[in-house]
Amino acid sequence: MTRTDELVADRRIRSVVNHPTHIALHVECPCGRVHVYRTGRRWAAASRPAPARPAAELTPA
Repeated sequence: MTRTDELVADRRIRSVVNHPTHIALHVECPCGRVHVYRTGRRWAAASRPAPARPAAELTPA
């Protein structure tokens, strides 16, 4: 909610799920909800927009 980094106790971690593209960490928040945090290089790469291609590559040869 606050978009800040916070340390949480190990007992607040509800589950850890290993996916092919990322690891999902379910953490119980002091607000009473369970939040999911995802981490991993492939997860971060998938959320970034693809780099723009030069105009020369866009025209057929």
